[in-house]
Amino acid sequence: MTAVDPTTKPRSRRDVLCGLMVALVAPGALVACGSDDAGGNSGGNGGSGGNGGSSGGATALSDIPDGGGLIVDGPDGKALLVRNGNEVKAFNAACTHQGTIVEAPQDGVAVCRNHGSEFDTTTGEATKGPATEPLPEIPVTVEGDQVTFA
Repeated sequence: MTAVDPTTKPRSRRDVLCGLMVALVAPGALVACGSDDAGGNSGGNGGSGGNGGSSGGATALSDIPDGGGLIVDGPDGKALLVRNGNEVKAFNAACTHQGTIVEAPQDGVAVCRNHGSEFDTTTGEATKGPATEPLPEIPVTVEGDQVTFA
């Protein structure tokens, strides 16, 4: 029989799952192990993509709906490309609440399907919670009809 040290704090389910994710998945899982001020909902569950898009590299400007956006493979996971005329911005597509990939935007808003967080696609700012942090911007360049990650 193993003795239990009563001064040792038991590991939470979150700690155990984070350790497993780090061991099995990738460096991106480290975000899930961070803590937040509210005590429990930071990090990511990885989410799933599935809004179409390109598979990395360059994306044709014409593939991104003008006034809308597209989810593509970015340099560090899924990225949200948004277009206004010939101007294109890119954001990390992982919701800053729990990491689920946001939907392609409609009417300038990208929505996380898990908990309903909404993000302004001109700035990346969270406009409806539970997410409070903006989507991180990713630098892109537009040359002719090609959009590439800088």
